[in-house]
Order: sequence, then structure tokens, then C-alpha cells
Amino acid sequence: MLFRSKKEQSREWVANPIQNQHISGRAACIASNINKDRFDHTRLQRHRGGLLGSKKLQTYGVGEITKEMRVDFAVEVDQHRLNEIIDRQYQSNNIVYTTSRQCIEHPGEFYLVPYSPNLCAESLALYIASFDGHAEIYMIGYSNNTAGSIGDWTSQVGQVISAYKGTKFIAVGNQAHMPDNWLAQPNFEVVDYRHFISYCDV
Repeated sequence: MLFRSKKEQSREWVANPIQNQHISGRAACIASNINKDRFDHTRLQRHRGGLLGSKKLQTYGVGEITKEMRVDFAVEVDQHRLNEIIDRQYQSNNIVYTTSRQCIEHPGEFYLVPYSPNLCAESLALYIASFDGHAEIYMIGYSNNTAGSIGDWTSQVGQVISAYKGTKFIAVGNQAHMPDNWLAQPNFEVVDYRHFISYCDV
């Protein structure tokens, strides 16, 4: 005799409590400090964005970057790094996105990543910036030389770039150091640091 079970789920819609108001439609996502000798990303914390903030960049960064600067939106999924963030009380005055599991374990401390995709921190920073509606996203500290949080992090970043075809992803650095699956995307390009500093009025 064959018995069939039926799975039932009860779900509740949770509205995003963060109303993101951005002027320029531009963001900078910082995955690592690997190229700090070429460009000091902490300068973005004081970035004004030129006349009336028309070139201002909203900043998104992984947990490690929060040790060096305050970003507008931090993203972290690793338990150890989240504990460090709590120890420093960074989340008390700043927005930190993480998984539903970490939000439940630390009630009231973090914000839930919209729709909870199963992605690493480096790709989640890009995902949230795209989800927030930015038209241009500058990728700082993203390259083959970056020690990502998981082995296939470059593949996950490629998936985000592919999913948001209307968004322009611009890696800051050397084209020779970028993964092929990023370079193959029509909405991905690479600029050098001089161009980035001039164009974004950093």
C-alpha cells in the first residue's frame, strides 16, 4: 500500500523596513581590500558626489570591510564574522543584511536579505545593490585574486550579473584579472582606478 504525504507551509509576507532613497542611481560594492594600495576604498565613506550629490555612490560591503569603514549597507552570512560585528556593536547604528537563520538567532540585530537567495556575501552585496534599483554598480575588490568566502564565489557573482541585465556592472581594476564568465556578460565592463576616481568624482 502506497501512502502519499502532503507538505503544507504557512508563510507570512514581511515588508522591507528599509526605504532606500538614492539620487544618482550609482553604487559601489566592496568585496575586499586586495587593491587598497591602488585605491583606498575608505575614501568612499566621506564621498560627497560632486554638485548636489549627483555622482554620490551608495556603498555596500561584506563584513570584513566594516572593520575598516562604515558602509551604507553591510552584508554578511558567516556566523563568526557576524559575531565580530555584534562584538563591535557595528549593527547598532548601521544596516547589516543577513540570512533568515541569523536574523532568528539574533532578533532585532540584523535585516533580512530580500527573498533570501542562497548566495555568498560577495554576490549578495551586488544582489542587494541591484535589488535597490541602482543602474550602475562599481565592483571594488572583485577579481580572480580575491580570496572569496566560498570556492565558487565568482560563479555566483556571474549569476547576479546575468540576472540583472538592465544593470551595468563595472569592475574597477585590471581586465586581465577578471573571470571569463563575468567578461562574457554584455552588461559587465572593466575600468581602471583613474577613470573611476574621475568619473565618480571621488
